[in-house]
Amino acid sequence: MQIDNTISKGSKVALIISGLIMLAFFSVQTCVVFGFCKPSIGIAYFGYLCILAFTPPFGYVVREFLIKKASTEKELDKKNIYLEHAAKIIRHDMHSGINTYIPRGISSLTRRLTDEVIEDLKLGAPLKLLTEGLKHAQKVYSGVYEFTNLVKQGETLNKKGCNVHDILKDYLDLTSYKDQVVISEDLPTLEVNEPLFCTAVDNLIRNGLKYNDSPTKFVKIYCEGSDIIIEDNGRGITNDEFVELSKPYKRKDGQKESGTGLGLNICIAILGEHKFSITAEKLDNGTKIKIKTEA
Repeated sequence: MQIDNTISKGSKVALIISGLIMLAFFSVQTCVVFGFCKPSIGIAYFGYLCILAFTPPFGYVVREFLIKKASTEKELDKKNIYLEHAAKIIRHDMHSGINTYIPRGISSLTRRLTDEVIEDLKLGAPLKLLTEGLKHAQKVYSGVYEFTNLVKQGETLNKKGCNVHDILKDYLDLTSYKDQVVISEDLPTLEVNEPLFCTAVDNLIRNGLKYNDSPTKFVKIYCEGSDIIIEDNGRGITNDEFVELSKPYKRKDGQKESGTGLGLNICIAILGEHKFSITAEKLDNGTKIKIKTEA
């Protein structure tokens, strides 16, 4: 939802009038203070007049602000109902299909197929795709479940101690780009929400591979002290560019790759929920993303 933060023409005029009145008031007061003119009853009346004249245009601006604030709150309340309903569907109704019916269907199917039938009908590859696709969908669903869990008021992130190397390797094993990612063995054990943390790091990995013109694309994940580093050999961006691209729906002008401009923003939000901070550094050939895990 885009919030209307524009200022109406009436408010702009009112602000200009208010500014001119205050400028006149302070100019006269400055002249009195520095002795350019003597205090008089006329100057006093002028001051009262400025205050009275200032009130209506300033009141107009405040009134418009309060009306717009009330309208925005009403719209947000309505959108929040839709969001909560969508979260309920994902958390409960989709759970039945992804974690109950489809697994039971695949299990029932494989029990009825003998090795001879599978070989004769060349069903090995399709069954493997179904099984691996289901595992991938379940991993994605677990991340979505945890993310929508934060929609509920007063809810906090569920975290536990996880070996970062192991959870990232497990997450990436079902991706088509796993061979392009080098994960160091010395990654620490951290208190994280496994599905969400992996989703955030995976977004950084995919960005490093997607915005990359090198003949051989790769991403390295390793440690520098307590910081986790995601380094790629792509086009490279500075920290200022990284901050700018972190804004919702923000994309580089003329960018040929498809996207919504939300992935990086969501990634940073997830890391923020973990109380981690993130910065970027442009290298001679690529980008070095640093996730600071300690305050």
